[in-house]
Amino acid sequence: MDDQAACRLAMFDALRAVALAGVIVMNLMTFSGIAYLTPEMRAELLGAADQITWVILRLLVDEKALSVFSFMFGFSFSMILRKALSAQDATARFVRRLLVLFLIGLFNAFFLFWADILMSYALLGLILPLAARLPISWITGLALSLMISGPAVMALGGHGGPTPVPMGHVESLEAYASPNVTDTVQQNWTMIANASQGADGTLVLRFFQLAGLFLLGLAAGKSGLFTTLAAKRAKLQRLGLGFVLTGLTMALIARYLAPSDGVWVMLSLNSPVMAIGYIMLIGSALAHPSAAWLCRFLAPLGRMTLTGYLMTAICGQMLFYGWGLGLIGQVGTLGVLAMAAALYLVLILFAWIWLRYFAIGPWEWFWRYLTNIRLTASAGGSVAR
Repeated sequence: MDDQAACRLAMFDALRAVALAGVIVMNLMTFSGIAYLTPEMRAELLGAADQITWVILRLLVDEKALSVFSFMFGFSFSMILRKALSAQDATARFVRRLLVLFLIGLFNAFFLFWADILMSYALLGLILPLAARLPISWITGLALSLMISGPAVMALGGHGGPTPVPMGHVESLEAYASPNVTDTVQQNWTMIANASQGADGTLVLRFFQLAGLFLLGLAAGKSGLFTTLAAKRAKLQRLGLGFVLTGLTMALIARYLAPSDGVWVMLSLNSPVMAIGYIMLIGSALAHPSAAWLCRFLAPLGRMTLTGYLMTAICGQMLFYGWGLGLIGQVGTLGVLAMAAALYLVLILFAWIWLRYFAIGPWEWFWRYLTNIRLTASAGGSVAR
Protein backbone atom coordinates (compact mmCIF):
# COMPACT_ATOMS: atom_id res chain seq x y z
CA MET A 1 0.00 0.00 0.00
CA ASP A 2 1.45 3.40 -0.99
CA ASP A 3 1.62 6.36 1.41
CA GLN A 4 -1.36 8.12 -0.19
CA ALA A 5 -3.59 5.05 0.13
CA ALA A 6 -2.43 4.56 3.73
CA CYS A 7 -3.38 8.16 4.54
CA ARG A 8 -6.84 7.70 3.03
CA LEU A 9 -7.36 4.52 5.04
CA ALA A 10 -6.26 6.26 8.25
CA MET A 11 -8.65 9.13 7.50
CA PHE A 12 -11.52 6.71 6.94
CA ASP A 13 -10.72 4.86 10.20
CA ALA A 14 -10.51 8.19 12.03
CA LEU A 15 -13.95 9.16 10.74
CA ARG A 16 -15.35 5.89 12.09
CA ALA A 17 -13.73 6.63 15.45
CA VAL A 18 -15.35 10.09 15.53
CA ALA A 19 -18.74 8.51 14.78
CA LEU A 20 -18.18 6.04 17.63
CA ALA A 21 -17.56 8.96 20.00
CA GLY A 22 -21.12 10.21 19.58
CA VAL A 23 -22.53 6.72 20.06
CA ILE A 24 -20.52 6.32 23.27
CA VAL A 25 -21.85 9.61 24.66
CA MET A 26 -25.51 8.75 24.06
CA ASN A 27 -25.16 5.12 25.21
CA LEU A 28 -23.63 6.25 28.50
CA MET A 29 -26.53 8.68 28.93
CA THR A 30 -28.79 5.62 28.86
CA PHE A 31 -26.60 3.58 31.21
CA SER A 32 -26.53 6.52 33.64
CA GLY A 33 -30.33 6.57 33.83
CA ILE A 34 -30.77 10.08 32.41
CA ALA A 35 -32.38 8.81 29.20
CA TYR A 36 -35.06 6.95 31.17
CA LEU A 37 -36.36 10.14 32.78
CA THR A 38 -39.32 12.09 31.42
CA PRO A 39 -38.74 15.79 30.62
CA GLU A 40 -40.60 16.70 33.81
CA MET A 41 -38.34 14.46 35.91
CA ARG A 42 -35.22 15.92 34.32
CA ALA A 43 -36.45 19.44 35.05
CA GLU A 44 -36.92 18.46 38.70
CA LEU A 45 -33.73 16.43 39.22
CA LEU A 46 -31.12 18.13 37.01
CA GLY A 47 -29.56 21.54 37.40
CA ALA A 48 -29.81 24.20 34.71
CA ALA A 49 -26.42 23.40 33.17
CA ASP A 50 -27.24 19.69 33.00
CA GLN A 51 -30.62 20.39 31.42
CA ILE A 52 -29.12 22.69 28.79
CA THR A 53 -26.44 20.08 28.02
CA TRP A 54 -29.09 17.41 27.61
CA VAL A 55 -31.06 19.55 25.14
CA ILE A 56 -27.89 20.28 23.15
CA LEU A 57 -27.03 16.57 23.02
CA ARG A 58 -30.55 15.72 21.87
CA LEU A 59 -30.39 18.34 19.11
CA LEU A 60 -26.84 17.77 17.91
CA VAL A 61 -25.81 14.21 18.81
CA ASP A 62 -28.68 11.83 19.58
CA GLU A 63 -29.73 9.85 16.46
CA LYS A 64 -27.23 11.92 14.45
CA ALA A 65 -24.28 9.91 15.81
CA LEU A 66 -26.12 6.68 15.03
CA SER A 67 -26.85 7.97 11.53
CA VAL A 68 -23.17 8.77 10.90
CA PHE A 69 -22.19 5.37 12.31
CA SER A 70 -24.73 3.69 9.99
CA PHE A 71 -23.39 5.52 6.94
CA MET A 72 -19.88 4.38 7.84
CA PHE A 73 -21.16 0.81 8.28
CA GLY A 74 -22.43 0.84 4.71
CA PHE A 75 -19.20 2.44 3.51
CA SER A 76 -17.14 -0.24 5.30
CA PHE A 77 -19.11 -3.00 3.66
CA SER A 78 -18.63 -1.39 0.26
CA MET A 79 -14.93 -2.17 0.62
CA ILE A 80 -15.63 -5.70 1.85
CA LEU A 81 -18.07 -6.35 -0.98
CA ARG A 82 -15.70 -4.95 -3.57
CA LYS A 83 -13.22 -7.67 -2.64
CA ALA A 84 -15.77 -10.37 -1.97
CA LEU A 85 -17.88 -10.16 -5.11
CA SER A 86 -15.12 -11.78 -7.13
CA ALA A 87 -14.80 -14.71 -4.71
CA GLN A 88 -16.58 -17.96 -5.43
CA ASP A 89 -18.51 -18.13 -2.15
CA ALA A 90 -18.85 -14.35 -1.68
CA THR A 91 -22.60 -14.28 -1.03
CA ALA A 92 -22.57 -17.23 1.37
CA ARG A 93 -19.65 -15.80 3.32
CA PHE A 94 -21.28 -12.38 3.51
CA VAL A 95 -24.48 -13.90 4.88
CA ARG A 96 -22.44 -15.86 7.46
CA ARG A 97 -20.74 -12.62 8.45
CA LEU A 98 -24.08 -10.94 9.06
CA LEU A 99 -25.42 -13.99 10.91
CA VAL A 100 -22.48 -13.89 13.30
CA LEU A 101 -22.99 -10.14 13.77
CA PHE A 102 -26.63 -10.82 14.62
CA LEU A 103 -25.60 -13.39 17.25
CA ILE A 104 -23.08 -10.97 18.76
CA GLY A 105 -25.84 -8.37 18.88
CA LEU A 106 -28.18 -10.85 20.55
CA PHE A 107 -25.56 -11.50 23.22
CA ASN A 108 -25.09 -7.76 23.68
CA ALA A 109 -28.82 -7.10 23.99
CA PHE A 110 -29.39 -9.75 26.66
CA PHE A 111 -26.27 -9.40 28.76
CA LEU A 112 -24.81 -5.94 28.12
CA PHE A 113 -27.03 -3.27 26.53
CA TRP A 114 -30.64 -3.89 25.59
CA ALA A 115 -30.61 -1.03 23.03
CA ASP A 116 -28.32 -3.04 20.75
CA ILE A 117 -27.95 -1.85 17.16
CA LEU A 118 -25.94 -4.78 15.80
CA MET A 119 -28.96 -7.02 15.20
CA SER A 120 -30.61 -4.30 13.14
CA TYR A 121 -27.38 -3.82 11.22
CA ALA A 122 -27.16 -7.54 10.51
CA LEU A 123 -30.73 -7.76 9.20
CA LEU A 124 -30.63 -4.58 7.15
CA GLY A 125 -27.16 -5.44 5.89
CA LEU A 126 -28.70 -8.19 3.77
CA ILE A 127 -29.68 -5.54 1.23
CA LEU A 128 -26.05 -4.55 0.62
CA PRO A 129 -24.85 -7.47 -1.56
CA LEU A 130 -27.97 -7.10 -3.70
CA ALA A 131 -27.65 -3.34 -4.04
CA ALA A 132 -23.89 -3.52 -4.68
CA ARG A 133 -24.53 -4.78 -8.21
CA LEU A 134 -26.67 -1.74 -9.09
CA PRO A 135 -25.36 1.48 -10.67
CA ILE A 136 -24.34 4.14 -8.16
CA SER A 137 -27.17 6.45 -9.26
CA TRP A 138 -29.73 3.71 -8.57
CA ILE A 139 -28.27 2.97 -5.15
CA THR A 140 -28.35 6.66 -4.26
CA GLY A 141 -31.93 7.04 -5.47
CA LEU A 142 -33.04 4.00 -3.51
CA ALA A 143 -31.28 5.30 -0.40
CA LEU A 144 -32.98 8.69 -0.58
CA SER A 145 -36.36 7.06 -1.31
CA LEU A 146 -36.07 4.88 1.78
CA MET A 147 -35.17 7.80 4.02
CA ILE A 148 -38.05 9.91 2.71
CA SER A 149 -40.44 6.96 3.00
CA GLY A 150 -39.81 6.63 6.74
CA PRO A 151 -41.77 9.72 7.83
CA ALA A 152 -44.47 8.98 5.22
CA VAL A 153 -45.00 5.44 6.55
CA MET A 154 -44.96 6.76 10.10
CA ALA A 155 -47.69 9.29 9.28
CA LEU A 156 -49.85 6.95 7.20
CA GLY A 157 -49.59 4.25 9.85
CA GLY A 158 -50.98 6.60 12.48
CA HIS A 159 -47.80 6.50 14.56
CA GLY A 160 -46.98 9.43 16.75
CA GLY A 161 -43.91 11.55 16.28
CA PRO A 162 -40.56 10.00 17.12
CA THR A 163 -40.04 9.56 20.85
CA PRO A 164 -36.81 8.45 22.55
CA VAL A 165 -37.20 4.72 23.17
CA PRO A 166 -35.98 4.64 26.83
CA MET A 167 -37.91 7.73 27.97
CA GLY A 168 -40.46 6.96 30.66
CA HIS A 169 -39.10 3.51 31.53
CA VAL A 170 -38.18 4.74 35.00
CA GLU A 171 -38.55 1.27 36.48
CA SER A 172 -35.23 0.50 34.82
CA LEU A 173 -33.45 2.75 37.32
CA GLU A 174 -34.33 0.47 40.23
CA ALA A 175 -33.80 -2.74 38.26
CA TYR A 176 -30.33 -1.80 37.04
CA ALA A 177 -29.37 -0.52 40.49
CA SER A 178 -29.74 -4.07 41.80
CA PRO A 179 -26.42 -5.77 42.68
CA ASN A 180 -27.80 -9.01 41.23
CA VAL A 181 -26.62 -9.57 37.66
CA THR A 182 -29.69 -11.73 36.94
CA ASP A 183 -31.84 -8.64 37.55
CA THR A 184 -29.84 -6.84 34.87
CA VAL A 185 -30.43 -9.63 32.36
CA GLN A 186 -34.12 -9.81 33.24
CA GLN A 187 -34.55 -6.05 32.83
CA ASN A 188 -32.69 -6.17 29.51
CA TRP A 189 -35.26 -8.69 28.29
CA THR A 190 -38.09 -6.51 29.60
CA MET A 191 -36.74 -3.49 27.74
CA ILE A 192 -36.27 -5.47 24.53
CA ALA A 193 -39.84 -6.78 24.72
CA ASN A 194 -41.40 -3.42 25.61
CA ALA A 195 -39.17 -0.98 23.73
CA SER A 196 -41.89 -0.24 21.18
CA GLN A 197 -44.38 0.96 23.79
CA GLY A 198 -44.95 4.63 23.02
CA ALA A 199 -42.01 4.67 20.59
CA ASP A 200 -43.24 2.61 17.64
CA GLY A 201 -42.93 5.67 15.39
CA THR A 202 -39.25 5.94 16.29
CA LEU A 203 -38.63 2.29 15.43
CA VAL A 204 -40.42 2.59 12.07
CA LEU A 205 -38.48 5.73 11.25
CA ARG A 206 -35.18 4.17 12.29
CA PHE A 207 -35.75 1.11 10.09
CA PHE A 208 -36.10 3.20 6.93
CA GLN A 209 -33.38 5.69 7.83
CA LEU A 210 -30.79 3.07 8.71
CA ALA A 211 -31.47 1.15 5.49
CA GLY A 212 -31.18 4.37 3.50
CA LEU A 213 -27.94 5.37 5.22
CA PHE A 214 -26.48 1.91 4.62
CA LEU A 215 -27.13 2.32 0.91
CA LEU A 216 -25.87 5.90 0.88
CA GLY A 217 -22.61 4.73 2.48
CA LEU A 218 -22.42 1.92 -0.06
CA ALA A 219 -22.88 4.38 -2.92
CA ALA A 220 -20.20 6.68 -1.47
CA GLY A 221 -17.81 3.75 -1.22
CA LYS A 222 -18.44 2.63 -4.80
CA SER A 223 -18.01 6.16 -6.11
CA GLY A 224 -14.57 6.57 -4.55
CA LEU A 225 -15.73 9.67 -2.68
CA PHE A 226 -13.04 9.47 -0.02
CA THR A 227 -10.27 9.43 -2.60
CA THR A 228 -11.23 12.95 -3.70
CA LEU A 229 -11.85 14.59 -0.32
CA ALA A 230 -8.64 16.59 -0.32
CA ALA A 231 -9.40 18.09 -3.73
CA LYS A 232 -12.98 18.98 -2.81
CA ARG A 233 -12.50 20.18 0.76
CA ALA A 234 -13.80 23.74 0.24
CA LYS A 235 -16.93 22.57 -1.58
CA LEU A 236 -17.64 19.84 0.98
CA GLN A 237 -17.24 22.30 3.84
CA ARG A 238 -19.84 24.64 2.33
CA LEU A 239 -22.22 21.79 1.58
CA GLY A 240 -21.66 20.22 4.99
CA LEU A 241 -22.36 23.46 6.83
CA GLY A 242 -25.52 23.91 4.78
CA PHE A 243 -26.74 20.41 5.61
CA VAL A 244 -25.99 20.83 9.32
CA LEU A 245 -27.76 24.20 9.55
CA THR A 246 -30.74 22.86 7.58
CA GLY A 247 -31.01 19.80 9.80
CA LEU A 248 -30.63 21.85 12.97
CA THR A 249 -33.37 24.24 11.82
CA MET A 250 -35.64 21.27 11.14
CA ALA A 251 -34.86 19.83 14.59
CA LEU A 252 -35.60 23.13 16.34
CA ILE A 253 -38.90 23.57 14.51
CA ALA A 254 -39.89 19.96 15.28
CA ARG A 255 -38.99 20.37 18.96
CA TYR A 256 -40.47 23.76 19.71
CA LEU A 257 -42.91 24.89 17.01
CA ALA A 258 -44.49 22.17 14.86
CA PRO A 259 -47.06 19.52 15.80
CA SER A 260 -45.88 15.91 15.74
CA ASP A 261 -48.29 14.67 13.10
CA GLY A 262 -49.32 15.31 9.51
CA VAL A 263 -46.84 16.72 7.05
CA TRP A 264 -44.70 17.93 9.93
CA VAL A 265 -43.35 14.42 10.48
CA MET A 266 -41.04 15.12 7.54
CA LEU A 267 -39.04 17.23 9.99
CA SER A 268 -37.87 13.95 11.51
CA LEU A 269 -35.46 13.77 8.57
CA ASN A 270 -33.31 16.23 10.50
CA SER A 271 -31.10 13.37 11.80
CA PRO A 272 -29.89 11.99 8.43
CA VAL A 273 -29.64 15.53 7.01
CA MET A 274 -27.39 16.63 9.87
CA ALA A 275 -25.48 13.35 9.72
CA ILE A 276 -24.64 13.87 6.06
CA GLY A 277 -23.47 17.37 6.92
CA TYR A 278 -21.31 16.05 9.76
CA ILE A 279 -19.70 13.49 7.45
CA MET A 280 -18.84 16.22 4.94
CA LEU A 281 -17.45 18.58 7.58
CA ILE A 282 -15.50 15.98 9.56
CA GLY A 283 -14.26 14.23 6.43
CA SER A 284 -13.03 17.48 4.86
CA ALA A 285 -11.36 18.50 8.13
CA LEU A 286 -9.57 15.16 8.46
CA ALA A 287 -8.47 15.44 4.82
CA HIS A 288 -6.44 18.57 5.57
CA PRO A 289 -2.70 17.84 5.67
CA SER A 290 -2.41 19.40 9.15
CA ALA A 291 -4.89 16.81 10.48
CA ALA A 292 -2.69 13.84 9.55
CA TRP A 293 -1.56 13.46 13.18
CA LEU A 294 -5.20 13.37 14.34
CA CYS A 295 -6.03 10.68 11.78
CA ARG A 296 -3.11 8.59 13.02
CA PHE A 297 -4.21 9.13 16.63
CA LEU A 298 -7.83 8.08 16.05
CA ALA A 299 -7.33 5.42 13.37
CA PRO A 300 -6.57 2.46 15.70
CA LEU A 301 -9.94 2.83 17.44
CA GLY A 302 -11.61 3.23 14.05
CA ARG A 303 -10.17 -0.16 13.07
CA MET A 304 -11.87 -1.84 16.04
CA THR A 305 -15.20 -0.05 16.44
CA LEU A 306 -17.03 -3.30 17.23
CA THR A 307 -14.71 -3.80 20.20
CA GLY A 308 -15.14 -0.17 21.20
CA TYR A 309 -18.93 -0.43 20.99
CA LEU A 310 -19.11 -3.58 23.13
CA MET A 311 -16.51 -2.38 25.63
CA THR A 312 -18.60 0.76 26.12
CA ALA A 313 -21.49 -1.44 27.21
CA ILE A 314 -19.29 -3.37 29.65
CA CYS A 315 -17.82 -0.17 31.08
CA GLY A 316 -21.28 1.41 31.24
CA GLN A 317 -22.49 -1.41 33.46
CA MET A 318 -19.34 -1.25 35.59
CA LEU A 319 -19.82 2.47 36.18
CA PHE A 320 -23.55 2.72 36.71
CA TYR A 321 -25.17 -0.64 37.46
CA GLY A 322 -25.60 -2.07 40.93
CA TRP A 323 -23.06 -4.86 40.48
CA GLY A 324 -20.46 -2.19 39.63
CA LEU A 325 -20.04 1.26 41.15
CA GLY A 326 -23.82 1.76 41.31
CA LEU A 327 -23.83 5.35 40.02
CA ILE A 328 -27.09 5.03 38.09
CA GLY A 329 -29.37 8.01 38.74
CA GLN A 330 -26.64 9.85 40.67
CA VAL A 331 -24.66 11.63 37.94
CA GLY A 332 -25.81 14.64 35.94
CA THR A 333 -25.46 15.18 32.21
CA LEU A 334 -22.15 17.05 32.46
CA GLY A 335 -20.71 14.35 34.71
CA VAL A 336 -21.71 11.60 32.29
CA LEU A 337 -20.25 13.61 29.41
CA ALA A 338 -16.93 13.82 31.28
CA MET A 339 -17.03 10.06 31.89
CA ALA A 340 -17.71 9.45 28.20
CA ALA A 341 -14.69 11.58 27.25
CA ALA A 342 -12.48 9.68 29.69
CA LEU A 343 -13.75 6.33 28.43
CA TYR A 344 -13.14 7.41 24.84
CA LEU A 345 -9.51 8.21 25.63
CA VAL A 346 -9.12 4.87 27.40
CA LEU A 347 -10.51 3.05 24.36
CA ILE A 348 -8.10 4.92 22.07
CA LEU A 349 -5.17 3.95 24.33
CA PHE A 350 -6.38 0.33 24.46
CA ALA A 351 -6.65 0.24 20.65
CA TRP A 352 -3.11 1.59 20.26
CA ILE A 353 -1.67 -1.00 22.63
CA TRP A 354 -3.72 -3.91 21.26
CA LEU A 355 -2.91 -3.25 17.61
CA ARG A 356 0.79 -3.12 18.36
CA TYR A 357 0.61 -6.86 19.01
CA PHE A 358 -2.41 -8.04 17.03
CA ALA A 359 -3.70 -7.36 13.52
CA ILE A 360 -7.35 -6.76 14.50
CA GLY A 361 -9.38 -6.06 17.64
CA PRO A 362 -10.52 -8.89 19.94
CA TRP A 363 -14.19 -8.76 19.00
CA GLU A 364 -13.29 -8.25 15.34
CA TRP A 365 -11.15 -11.40 15.56
CA PHE A 366 -14.02 -13.31 17.16
CA TRP A 367 -16.38 -12.09 14.43
CA ARG A 368 -13.96 -13.17 11.68
CA TYR A 369 -13.22 -16.50 13.39
CA LEU A 370 -16.90 -17.51 13.63
CA THR A 371 -17.52 -16.30 10.08
CA ASN A 372 -14.73 -18.49 8.72
CA ILE A 373 -15.79 -21.67 10.53
CA ARG A 374 -17.08 -24.30 8.14
CA LEU A 375 -18.41 -27.69 9.03
CA THR A 376 -17.25 -30.18 6.40
CA ALA A 377 -18.68 -33.63 6.25
CA SER A 378 -16.01 -36.34 6.13
CA ALA A 379 -15.57 -39.96 6.93
CA GLY A 380 -14.44 -39.06 10.37
CA GLY A 381 -17.34 -36.68 10.99
CA SER A 382 -17.50 -32.87 10.91
CA VAL A 383 -14.52 -30.66 11.36
CA ALA A 384 -14.25 -26.91 11.85
CA ARG A 385 -11.70 -24.99 9.87
